[in-house]
Amino acid sequence: MRISYSSLETFENCPKRYEFQVKEKITAPKTKEQAFGTSLHSVLKFLYKQSPIFPTLEELIDYFRLEWEQNASKVKWTDVKMKEIYFAEGRRILEDFYRKNIPQSPTIVALESRFEAPIEDKLKETSHVLTGIIDRIDKIKDGKFEIIDYKTSRRMPAQSTLKDNLQLSLYTLGFLRRWPEMAKLDDLDLSLYFLKHGEKLSTKRNQEDINQTQNRILKNITEIEKNYFPPIPSPLCNYCPYRSICPMWSHLYQEETPGEKEVKKMVNEYFGLKGQSDEIDEKLLTIKRQINSYLEKKGLERVFGDEGYIGRSTQTKEDYDMEKLRKILEKNHLWLEVLTLDKKKFETLLKNLPSPLLKEIEAAKTKTRTQKILKAVRKTLEKIKKDWEG
Repeated sequence: MRISYSSLETFENCPKRYEFQVKEKITAPKTKEQAFGTSLHSVLKFLYKQSPIFPTLEELIDYFRLEWEQNASKVKWTDVKMKEIYFAEGRRILEDFYRKNIPQSPTIVALESRFEAPIEDKLKETSHVLTGIIDRIDKIKDGKFEIIDYKTSRRMPAQSTLKDNLQLSLYTLGFLRRWPEMAKLDDLDLSLYFLKHGEKLSTKRNQEDINQTQNRILKNITEIEKNYFPPIPSPLCNYCPYRSICPMWSHLYQEETPGEKEVKKMVNEYFGLKGQSDEIDEKLLTIKRQINSYLEKKGLERVFGDEGYIGRSTQTKEDYDMEKLRKILEKNHLWLEVLTLDKKKFETLLKNLPSPLLKEIEAAKTKTRTQKILKAVRKTLEKIKKDWEG
């Protein structure tokens, strides 16, 4: 299989979108976020291609205006003012970036560099090719390099999330494949530059990280090959261009036929009844607490009403030191059997064990917890008295 980082990321976020976008190749309107990101990436590529004689800030903004008009024309704008707001935000970002980074001139190894990295599945004896485009690769100093990817997201994640960032891990594989002699993992910095915030977060990878990345990719490929793509709802749905055909959302976009109206009516009725049920459950819980408090105060175990009684029953739960229990059962060749048993079957097994072994298991108990729970029985006072008299 030949697969890109963006496709892998799409699959991890939502297999159904992967099916629409990658497998079925269904075209979708460009979102304003995509147009914005594409424009800024193009402008920054233009900026660094001019190194060491950089364009002025005014020239850069003029270039952004052209790029923005071209990319924004592919977006279906419901509010024209929003288009102007995005342009103003892009201008602010570029002005901030220019002040912070120009006229310093980094030693750029590559801009928007395409890569291919083979990955083998030794168990299945198959091979795959990972592809991607790295925004920028700088040579920091002799033998040391930095991979930089620009981000236009609204939020900047915590530093700790970079350790599991699939994109940076995959870019590392691509870099080492293309220039195997240029840098060791210890000499390679991996950075995400968050343009809206003007901040750069950096991390590194070691060989264990690379191995885990390869396993993660192979696991994804195995899942993709199963040809099962369930939808996974998340906040990302708000930016998905496939909502109108997604089984999680498409009902919102269907015409309101008589049948659809009936379904909507049933949904509304369900939530109306559910609200009443929740309110009743809350009231029942409050009453149970009050009754339990009364039983504790009076030293009683039951209270009676005209429709029945509510009493307390004792519930006992036994816990085991699992390591001790495992050693005992492994010694007697019973551990594998226990792993497949539920609680009731385990209790049945205990009843049939010889006394010496049962004593060992009893010794593995850590504690026995006893608690009292309320139980309500619907039985009229007349019926209770009749049962007692009869």
